[in-house]
Parts: sequence; C-alpha cells; structure tokens
Amino acid sequence: MKRVLKITGIAFATVFLLLFVGPYLFPETISKEIQKAINKNIKGEVKFESTSLSFFKHFPSLTLSLNEFMLKGAAPFEQDTLLYSKELSFGVNLSTIFSSQIKIDKVFLNESVINIKVDEKGNANYNVYESSDTTTAVKQDTAATAIKIESIYINKSKLTYQDQSVPMLISASGLNYSGKGDLSKAIFDLTSNAKIEALDVYYNNEPYLLNKKINARLVTKINTNSLDLMFNENDLQINSLPIHFVGKFSFIEGGYDINFRTKAKETDLHNIFSAMPPAIAERMERTNMKGYAEIKASLIGKYLAGKNIMPTLSFNLKIREGEISNPKVPEPISKLYLNLQTKLPSLNPDSLYVNMDSLYFNIGKDYVGAMVNLRGLVTPEVYMQSRANIDLEKWAKIFEIDQLKGRFAMDFHAEGTYTKKVVRSGLRKVDTVIATIPKFKLVSSLKDGYFKHHAVASPIDKINFNINGTNPDGDYKHTELELTDLNIQALSNYIRGFAKLRTSGKTPIDVELNGLLNFAEIKDFYPLKDLELSGKLNLNVKSKGGYNKAKKQFPVTEAAILLNNGRIKTAHFDQALEQISVDGVLTNRDGTLKSTIMNIKPVSFQMGGQPFELKAAVQNLENVKYKITSKGSIDIGKMYRLFAIKGYDVKGSIFTDVSFSGLQSDAMAGRYNKLDNRGKVTVKEMTLNSDLFPKSFLVNKGVFSFNQDKMKFEHFKGSYGKSDFSMEGFLGNVVNYVLADKAKLTGNFNLKSGKLFVDELMAYNDGGSTAAKGSKAATTGVVIIPDNLNVSVTANAGSVYYNGLDIKNAKGNLVLNNGTLNLNQAAFNLVGAAVTMDAKYKSLTPVSATFDYRVLAKEFDIAKAYKEIKLFRDLATSASKVKGVVGLDYQLSGKLDGNMMPVYPSLKGQGVLSVKKVSLMGFKFMNAVSKATNRDSLSNQDVSEVQIKSTIAKNIINIERFKMRVAGFRPRFEGQVSFDGRLNMSGRLGLPPFGLFGIPLSITGTQEKPKVALKRNKEGKLEETAAE
Repeated sequence: MKRVLKITGIAFATVFLLLFVGPYLFPETISKEIQKAINKNIKGEVKFESTSLSFFKHFPSLTLSLNEFMLKGAAPFEQDTLLYSKELSFGVNLSTIFSSQIKIDKVFLNESVINIKVDEKGNANYNVYESSDTTTAVKQDTAATAIKIESIYINKSKLTYQDQSVPMLISASGLNYSGKGDLSKAIFDLTSNAKIEALDVYYNNEPYLLNKKINARLVTKINTNSLDLMFNENDLQINSLPIHFVGKFSFIEGGYDINFRTKAKETDLHNIFSAMPPAIAERMERTNMKGYAEIKASLIGKYLAGKNIMPTLSFNLKIREGEISNPKVPEPISKLYLNLQTKLPSLNPDSLYVNMDSLYFNIGKDYVGAMVNLRGLVTPEVYMQSRANIDLEKWAKIFEIDQLKGRFAMDFHAEGTYTKKVVRSGLRKVDTVIATIPKFKLVSSLKDGYFKHHAVASPIDKINFNINGTNPDGDYKHTELELTDLNIQALSNYIRGFAKLRTSGKTPIDVELNGLLNFAEIKDFYPLKDLELSGKLNLNVKSKGGYNKAKKQFPVTEAAILLNNGRIKTAHFDQALEQISVDGVLTNRDGTLKSTIMNIKPVSFQMGGQPFELKAAVQNLENVKYKITSKGSIDIGKMYRLFAIKGYDVKGSIFTDVSFSGLQSDAMAGRYNKLDNRGKVTVKEMTLNSDLFPKSFLVNKGVFSFNQDKMKFEHFKGSYGKSDFSMEGFLGNVVNYVLADKAKLTGNFNLKSGKLFVDELMAYNDGGSTAAKGSKAATTGVVIIPDNLNVSVTANAGSVYYNGLDIKNAKGNLVLNNGTLNLNQAAFNLVGAAVTMDAKYKSLTPVSATFDYRVLAKEFDIAKAYKEIKLFRDLATSASKVKGVVGLDYQLSGKLDGNMMPVYPSLKGQGVLSVKKVSLMGFKFMNAVSKATNRDSLSNQDVSEVQIKSTIAKNIINIERFKMRVAGFRPRFEGQVSFDGRLNMSGRLGLPPFGLFGIPLSITGTQEKPKVALKRNKEGKLEETAAE
C-alpha cells in the first residue's frame, strides 16, 4: 500500500512539475503559433508589450497572455483603438498540446476598454476579421493551431458602442461578462451572464438610462449563416427592476430587422423608480412606496438608414394602488393610479401617439387628475382634461424638495389641432405662423407661491397669480387671456398688476403693471450662465383700449420706463455693453391719435469706449410733431458677437450726429423753411437689405447728410453681388415719406459702375427657385421698380451684363417713377457696334413686366451678333454663316416673362434693317433660291444698300417688298417669317439685263430648311399667335 501511495504521489508531483516548468521548456513554440494565428485572422493593427505563458492563471487551460494589448479598428477608423486590454489571454486546451493541432478555445479580457464605432454610412470599426472561403477554412483546420472559441470572459472592463447612423451611444462601465457556446459552429447557443456597474444609453443625444446597474442572464441562439440572433430566454435587472426580454435581431442588406419585446409584470412600484435617472432614483430612495406597476415595451421593424425606414417603438405603463410616503410628512401621496400607452411608428415624431386615459392621486384632501390623448408632434391633435388642487409644499416634502411651496389650482380642458402655415411677406420673406390651435378653457391660480433653485442662495419668495383663458373655436385670433392679481417678489425685485388681452372687442388691451428689476440681483435667485448683468429698471404701465389708425384710435396710456447704469457682458465677447440708460414716457389721455405723446430722454449706452445717445420727443400722431437728436457710434458687428446671434456674420459701423425737428404738415405742404433737419450719418462696411432685391447691398463707405427734407448721399461706394457702384446725389421728401403711408421719395443721382450684373437684380435670382416640382426651369423673376420713387439717375457703367449680353461703355439717364423706368438717350457698345436707345420698362408682378424701346445701331457685324446675342440667334437661325455689316432702326414693345425674356406673341414693332454690305455665301435662304433657279451666282455674291422694312405682331414678322441687285439679277422678296422659323415668302427673280422679265418664286418651309418653288405663292398667311 505504501508503495502505491508513493508511486501515486510521485506521479502527481511529476504532473504538477511539468505544468509549472512546461511553459519554460517550450515557450517560443507556443507563442509563435498563437502569434501566427492572430496575424492570419486579424487585419487590424495589433500591438502588445510582452507575452507570458501559465498553466495556473486559468487552470486547466494553458494560457498565453498578451500584456498591454492594443488593436486598431478597420477603415475608416484605422487610427482609433478598437480594443485595449491590460491582459488579453488565450486559453489552450491542455489535451491538445502534444497533438498535431493546438486548440484555442477560451478568450480572457482583463481590465479592458472596448470602443465599437459605426459611422453615418454604416461602416464599422469591428470588421477586422480576415474572412476566407470554405475551402480555405477546411485547409486551415489541419494547420498547427485552430481557433475554436467556446468561452469568453471579460473582467473589470468598459464597453462603449457609438453608432452615428442611428444615432445611439451606449456606455457600460464596470463590465463583467462570461459567455459560453461553441462559436466555431454555424448555429450555436450562447449562454451569457453579465454585470454592469453603470450603464448609460443615449438616443439622438437624449439620455434614456443613466448610471444604471445591470444584472443579466441571457440565452441567445446565433445563426452565422443568416446573421440572425434569437433572444429566447433573457432576464435582466436594471437596479431593482426585473425585466423579461425576448426577441430577434437580424443583419439585413442596408441595416437591421428588429423584434424586441420586454415586460416587467406586476413589479413593486419602488422597482420602477429605481430604474429612473439618478436625480429621481436617489430622491425616491428616501421615500416609502407601496403598490405595483407593470411595464411593456417593444421595438419592432426594419432599420434601413439609406431608405429612411425605422422601426416602431411602443411603451406602456400601469400603476395601481400606489402610495408614496415620507416619515417626515403626515400625509402621503395615495390612490396613485395611471394608465399610459405610447407608440412612435417608424420613430417619426409626427406620428407619436400618447394615450394617458387616467392619472390620479391624492395628498389628503388635495388631488391631481388628468386625461391626455395626443397624436403627432409637428401638427399635434390634442384632447386634454386636467383638474388639480394641491398644496405644493406637501408634495415637495414627500420627495424632500424644500424649494417649492404654494396652493396651486387648475381646471383645464383642450381639444383640437395645433397647425402652422407658411405665409409670404413681400417678395421673398417667408414666415411660418400659427394657423389653428386647440379650443380651450383654462382657470388656474397660485397662492403664496415660493420657489428656490438649488444653485442659488435666495428664493423667489412670493408668487401669486390668477389666469383665465378661453378659445371657443380653434381660431387663435379669438383667444382671450386674463392674468390678474399678479404679485411676484424676489429680494428687492417685484412685478405687480394685471393684463387682459383680447384679439377682438372694444378693449383688446387692458394692462396695469408696476415693477422693479435689479439686474445685479438676478443671479442670486436665478442661475445665469456666462452672463453678467447690472442696473436697475423701473417699469410703470397702464394702458386700456385699442389701436386703429383708420379710426384714429390709440389706447389710453400712462407708461414710464427708467433704466440706470445698465451693463451686459457675455462669455461670447470680451467687451461689455455698458452705461446703459433708458428714460422713456408714453402718454395718451383720451384715446385719440392726436393726444399721443412719446418722450425718450434718452436711450444711451457705450461699448468699447464708443458712446451712443438718442433723444426723441414725438406728439400728435395725426400731424406728427417731432424733435429727435442722435450722436455717437454703433459697431453692429460687436453687437452680434456680444449676443452670439447664430447664422450671421455681420459687421459694420454707424456714426451719427443728427438733429431733426419739425411738423409733418409743414413737410407735406413744402414749407421747408419751418423744418430744422440737419446732420450726418456715416456708415462703414454695412450690409443693407431690401425686400425688392434678392441680394444684400454692401456699403463700404457712405455719408448721409440731412438738410430739411433732403437726404444727401456723399462718397458712397459699395457692391451688390458681383456688381460694384459709387454714387452721389440726394433724396427729397424724406420726412413726408417716413411719416405718411403713400408718400414718394424724389431724388437725383449720379451712378458709376465698373461692372453691373443686371441678372442679379431679378426678384428671385438668389439661388432659390419659384419653380414647382416637375417644372423644367426655375424662375429668376424680373427687376422690380419701386412704385414709391420719383428719382432721376445719370448712369455710367463700363460693362453691363444682362441675359448673356456684354454691353460696354453704357451711358444714359434713367427716371424711376410710379414703378416705371424710362431710359433716355442711352448709348452703349454692343458686339462692337455703337447703339443708342430710348426705352420704357415697368414691372407688373415679380414674374412679369412690359417694355417699349427704340434702338438705333448704324453698323453691326452679323457674325458677332449671331455668336454673342442669344435673341439674335433665336430670331435669325439661318444667319449662322452669314458675314457682313447691317444697320438697325427699330421700335419694339411687349411683355417679359419671369426670366426677363420676351413673350413672343406679345411683341409689336416696326422698323428698318439696312443692309450695308453682306455676303450671301452661307445664307440658307439664298442658297435655296440659287439651287432652285440653277443660278449659282446668287449664293456667293455681296449685297449692299438694301432697306428691309418690317412689322411685328402676333408672333409674325411681316416683311415689306424689298429689291436687291445680285450678279446682274434683280431679285425681290416679301412675305412673313414666324418667330419659330416658319417661312411664307413670295419672290421674283428679275433676269438680266433690266429685270423686265422674271421667274416667280414661292419660299416656304423653315429658315433652317427653306423650300423654293418656281411659281407664284398661293399659300395663305402664317398662323398667328395672340398674346395671352
């Protein structure tokens, strides 16, 4: 027996000795084999500091450990770390060490950081495994090392999953995981146990779970062929809330197919609150809760980001017999009852459905009850009933919230749909305004209210108000609101009074408010981030009545506002707006426009050492008497930077030194000697906008000088789009224009421009489009001429670009009056020819206009005109190869379309085309005549001194008879040509020597393909097209 024990002991000792010294006898062999396996199967960059072998770390597996292991991700995340592990270990099946193939069946990750990333296009950083076809895989199975993972262990690690295509962020800290299953099989069950110390889940940057403890036991069937994951038996615990989870997750082309269902059936109410965000969960831990709750949730459907297909999310919650108490409070929240159903089809907010058919609870005799049914968020359809009468202090103390007090009561009923509509204001400004609201009735009050924010030292220690509101039919214009018994106080600040607002009736406004606001104290009772305020504001307003200019009505008003030593400083800019003073009074004693008096004395401030001050006294709005002074400077760019107004990169400065004094009736009657308007306003790098023009005017520098009713423009230089301009001149009737609705500005200017792009002035030429879907082209609009101007402009432009025309050295006098532009004695150079023109242009709508002009061009080159003028190519398509010089004296009128192009059926005109010297070679019309008459000389001769008279109407050019001399022949022609190129011409070819005898000709077809017959033309007239 002793011998047996001795032999057994020696055997065990030998085995343990081999286990201990084995790794040191052949470490390089095992390490090299596993390194080969990693390089063969992983395509991402792999780094580690050292390796070690041990039988005892994860006995009975021989373990190869890679210390300080790091794996980079797949493209496009090659520079980001996918996996860092303080120790990544591979377990080798002990029984295979001495066989022909070493089997790796376990993976251990210790103190690891796992970062999984997916970009907006669906590219993932975890695609680092080198795939191989089946044949290759079979061959590799006979290699020296085989990776057939059956167990995965993760300890003390952190996992982050960030998917920008969803977008979703999941962060799991303190992760401990064990999973077992034969991962080498095509279909296998993976049994997992996981513990997470803190789980955070964000969807679309909104937190849904924060700092939650997770315990999970999961059984997942994985099909690597179909890429399906079946969650058959899964139990999770979020803090204290147990959840049963089943479902299926499939990878499909372009995304995922999801079917997740969870439920927590009849769990304790306390467990529900433990799964809520920490701020709520921690507070609820200090309370006692009774009752039970039930949760059901699901996420079902396909997620295909490229096709904007999303799954549907549902969440239902029931609470029964709920009670929440606090030992410090005598009365608990009792009889808590809730039915809540929510659904978000296709994750579309406008399809959101919320049905809370009951919410109710008591605190003693106090109560809160509500019913809410909501469909959609963009245009929500609402049904709501809510009644409450509650002591807020009781409710707050149950949850140990010390910052809230007061008796709150509410009775609210609403039913209907909230919708918006898009309205156009002017030519291009588009506003989204309210179209309908739910009809409602509201009665609410707060007595002895108190609120203190946890982040500040002082409370708002008095809050009282009564609110009554009604809307009987959903038309927002029929809304009535009354705020009465208003009394709010915090430190030395207060506001008291009432406000009654109606959109109809004899008294739409009835307001009385008195207040004091010490801006320096706001931070003591309300948290201000990155904002410094100081100064004291006194406000006293009493106003009753309505404003109606037509009826000469104004609310009876006594209002005063006083602000001293104001200061505003934000974190967005290093300079403050300071020394702000406002002292204003508005009074009206009898409700008429005539008795209105406004006195601003003054508005002033300083920024960056630059002061600005404005004083104004205005009275009698029927015949305005005014006295206004302003002196100082405003840096507009600094203002925008101070308040960090997004979407604008604004700069520019205004310098003022002006004084205006006078009476409106004196300005209207021309008694300018009784006015005292003088001073200057200088602007630098200012952007000016007008609804009439699609782009902004940039004024690099300019001075406005005021003298009585005139505003003089001096040293004005600027740009508009690609155009540049400088101007000098004045505007008159300025006072009357500002004060009266229909007054016109008069004026006279000298305008110079190096380059003027007329197309940029078109109403809709701003990169947008007025074209509807399916239309062929966008409409750029016409150039709008304001109808409140009577201004003369002497213009001189080096280059003018309009609808493809390049006009040089343009000079002329323009008169803008009543929405019409008259161009007198304009002279310019077009395609090398000197042209003079008189013209009249009137914009009718943003997409239509009329014109009437007379143009005189003594000599211009046909070939150049055909090449550079689109309208010439359209009207004379057969002149593509004609060479020579002609003159033009023509009058033409008609309509222009939304792209400033002629509406051909509307054109009317008459005039003469003078042929100076033209080569007929290449002229298709004469080539056809030459071919029909067998007279080759007709197609290659020069023609000169021919006068061709014509008229234009209803899309037809009527050409009077004209004669030519060509190589001894005397041809004559007359007839019609349409704007679409159709011909209906008659002719006669007079034979040498005197043309007494001739051959009749009939020319039909088109300008591109004329048809010539040796006979009289008996065709009727071309079909006319009347203008619409």
